[in-house]
Amino acid sequence: MAEFRNTVQMQKVLDYMNSVKSHPNAETIYGQVKTEVPSITRATVYRNLNKLVEQNQISRLEINGEFRFDADCGLHEHCVCKNCGSITEYVNNNFPKNLLKKFNSDKFDADSVNVIFYGLCNNCKTTFLGKRLNKKGMLKSSKNKGR
Repeated sequence: MAEFRNTVQMQKVLDYMNSVKSHPNAETIYGQVKTEVPSITRATVYRNLNKLVEQNQISRLEINGEFRFDADCGLHEHCVCKNCGSITEYVNNNFPKNLLKKFNSDKFDADSVNVIFYGLCNNCKTTFLGKRLNKKGMLKSSKNKGR
């Protein structure tokens, strides 16, 4: 692995990632870091995010076609709400470890696992309680009745 200099910009990106519990995208990170380092460019933020991922200081998730970043590189799962898009973490260390053990064989040696559960978060579930949901767990479109 190549060695990277820890620049002020990279440290600011890492500091921001360590300060949030959310899973921001690169644009959100850029917007937040730019408030502290006005001269930073979008390209610098993207480059530093890639370097931090390569150094295993943060992880990159692809959720619904968009890259999101996570400061927690430990084994854990993510739960994505299909309605509002919120991302929450679920920690069950045995689950990914057991998956890795079962998956490893003489044909392939896995060193990481990324598990993403899709469904409804508690807020959306509560909001839609009593309303009809389609088979995919999404609220059915309402049609004007009586017109």
